[in-house]
Amino acid sequence: MNPAYAYIYDDFLVDRRYQDILAALETRLASLGLSGRIGRLALFRSARELVEGFVDQGVQNIVIVGNDITLNKVMWFLPDLPVVVGYIPIAEPAHMAALLGIPVGLGACDVLGARLIETLDMGKLGDRYFLTEAVFENTTASLQVNKNYKLSLIKGGNIIFRNLGGVTKDGYAMADARDGKLEVLIQPHYEKNLKTKILDRIKSNKDNETRMFFENGEIVSKQPVEARADMFAVSGFEFKVSVIPNKLRMIVGRARRFDALR
Repeated sequence: MNPAYAYIYDDFLVDRRYQDILAALETRLASLGLSGRIGRLALFRSARELVEGFVDQGVQNIVIVGNDITLNKVMWFLPDLPVVVGYIPIAEPAHMAALLGIPVGLGACDVLGARLIETLDMGKLGDRYFLTEAVFENTTASLQVNKNYKLSLIKGGNIIFRNLGGVTKDGYAMADARDGKLEVLIQPHYEKNLKTKILDRIKSNKDNETRMFFENGEIVSKQPVEARADMFAVSGFEFKVSVIPNKLRMIVGRARRFDALR
């Protein structure tokens, strides 16, 4: 057993249908000298306490085993820990695995063994990190950008902050998580409702969509608003939004597809 590694299994993996693949996975990891401690997520167990317990015991590599949802369950706090993050996708959805160049199943063990480490930016919404994106849908909230100007959605629309983003139809990341910036999309229900004096200086890709890049800002609303950060819901009146450059060290495959198509 390699004491530097710990594997965090999602709770759905207790299902009998996954026992054969897990047994094969553990055998393959052992043959590579990568077997380590195993922790299991559970409904009434704190994921953060579980992972921090391993770190306190000297674990330097935290490997997430499950699917993209499993990754999201721990990604909101992992960047604050002194670890390298690995990912072994066992089941769908596995869109993030494709971007990271990690095959689903046993092939992920070889990626882990090759230990190609990429340093990525992380987005932050309030006190929660996000790797992919944070989305405010159908909101009338305002976005204060770098304390310089404000964008307001008078009749509502969407505000999307992308760090890595999702997967394009061509299989690439929607945004570049290595450029030290967040990509922001402002999608008003009607273009005329977006009140600002500087729109002529911001790149727009579609008639009803404004696209720009920034490092920090704040969402402000008179009414409580909800957002999704890496698919998890948060709510409030105000949210500080920022990018934390070079925050996450992650093991990736050579077939990674981080180069966002502009």
